[in-house]
Amino acid sequence: MQEEIHLYEAIRLMRKLSREGKTFSFIHSTYNRDYVSTDGIRQVKNAILRPAAKNDDVAHADFKLFYKDMDLDKNKNRNCWQHLIMYFNDKKIFL
Repeated sequence: MQEEIHLYEAIRLMRKLSREGKTFSFIHSTYNRDYVSTDGIRQVKNAILRPAAKNDDVAHADFKLFYKDMDLDKNKNRNCWQHLIMYFNDKKIFL
């Protein structure tokens, strides 16, 4: 049986690892609410969290995870919907 972790526990651990300068892996479904479109599933092998935006700056910021993909493009800011995270460090996410 695959190990599981609660979404908010996974996010807590992501924050801890990022503070320590350590990367983590995660997999999430993509969804662009503005265009009502998806690019499928994205696997991020070496991520680190970046500071979250404020709701004033980004719509629905409280529901998004803000990160950088250290393998793909360290200078590009990325985000995903928290509830679309499927795996964290090979552990299946549940709500």
